[in-house]
Amino acid sequence: MNRAILIGIILFAYIIYIAFKHKEIWKKLTFMQTLGVLLTFIFVTGIGGTILFYGVRFLISFTSNEVLSIVIQFFTAIIVVIFGVLLFNTIVSSITNGILPIKRTPRR
Repeated sequence: MNRAILIGIILFAYIIYIAFKHKEIWKKLTFMQTLGVLLTFIFVTGIGGTILFYGVRFLISFTSNEVLSIVIQFFTAIIVVIFGVLLFNTIVSSITNGILPIKRTPRR
């Protein structure tokens, strides 16, 4: 089993875990809201993956230094994840009328 398939299986298992953990919140949403959230997740994940795949390859093509290419990959991944989470939360909040994203209470 290669690494990409393993990561995909772990991601899928985590999504199922979160869905069962927050079952009462999913019950508050209509079918169309749930479908909108799922499609938004697929869209944002796909755009982020595409940017990471093609964008990093484009940026790395300018350097032959392996250390610099790893740094570029790391910072590009951080930036894509931050913007992806912000975009996802904004869209999902408007779709669900503020039910999602789940507001976390700080632990003491």
